[in-house]
Amino acid sequence: MAGRYRGPIRAIGMAGGLGFVLGLSVVLGALLGHYLDERWDTGGPWLTLAGILIGIGVGFREVIVVLRRLGETGDGST
Repeated sequence: MAGRYRGPIRAIGMAGGLGFVLGLSVVLGALLGHYLDERWDTGGPWLTLAGILIGIGVGFREVIVVLRRLGETGDGST
């Protein structure tokens, strides 16, 4: 693509966002689980724990997708 930079800076930017994506998905899962625990009065942190686990799974899935994209082209460009 004309005008788009396809170098190591782009790859570093994509890789640098992985921690943010993983952390955000875990936090959002925990918050949603906590909200549902309080709303449905489950008597424990069960939905919070489930939300954390789901957040971890979603985060790692996104990490795998980004790493595959980086590995296909070597620089993160599509």
